[in-house]
Amino acid sequence: MPPLSHDISLQDEVILITGGAVRLGKAIALECARRGAKIAITYNHSEEEAQQTVAELNAIAPDGALALQAELTDTKVLLELSAKVLSHFGKVTALVNNAAIFQRTPWEETDIDAWEKAFDAHIAINAKVPYWLARHFGEIFLQQQHGNIINIADIHAWRPLKNYVPYCLSKAAVVSLTHSLAKALAPQVRVNGIAPGTILLPSQTQGEADDEATLCARVPLQRLGTPEEIAQSAAFLIGGPQFISGHIISVDGAEQWR
Repeated sequence: MPPLSHDISLQDEVILITGGAVRLGKAIALECARRGAKIAITYNHSEEEAQQTVAELNAIAPDGALALQAELTDTKVLLELSAKVLSHFGKVTALVNNAAIFQRTPWEETDIDAWEKAFDAHIAINAKVPYWLARHFGEIFLQQQHGNIINIADIHAWRPLKNYVPYCLSKAAVVSLTHSLAKALAPQVRVNGIAPGTILLPSQTQGEADDEATLCARVPLQRLGTPEEIAQSAAFLIGGPQFISGHIISVDGAEQWR
């Protein structure tokens, strides 16, 4: 019988989480650390938040965390991450592609140049970075004969938002990338994704100006999800049943089916 989610141990894991200083990335880092994993996080501008997250991680396990400043769209910087993680921890066993941007681009308010700029920006960080990191870390995992990759997608890859077309397109690319990588890196490496529904309030995610009651009314389970539920899903995919690959787990209270 496979272990229940609360029984899953990540004792031997070393996990790199992009955008791990805040919000969902931080929740994933803390959850995995509580289960025994060593954690490396990347941040771009959130240095203060990154150091706070590392302090919280080290309170769980001394010397169990590392923060790396990285402009992920710089390919050279991106490819140096693995060397830094390996130098610090001696190994790396899992990658969580969490870093992303989410910008409003209303159709009727955005001219062609602005729309193309938004499209390029979303594709660069939300789709290209996960591809290059998966390509690079995937080679390491293949050499080790073991590894996990988790891509953070979004239910709006399937249910697009009218005012976030570039964002939704980039997350649809993440879904396709996950399915493709699960085939390309098999059998040594498992690749899965998590598609959050409405987790954080709009003021926290630059979303539409709806209040919590309105947002909850759209979700069949009648509440918002929590970052901790996304984090528990990540721990499950890394340390749970080892025959799961190529799947996108929707953590959305059935919102995509409303």
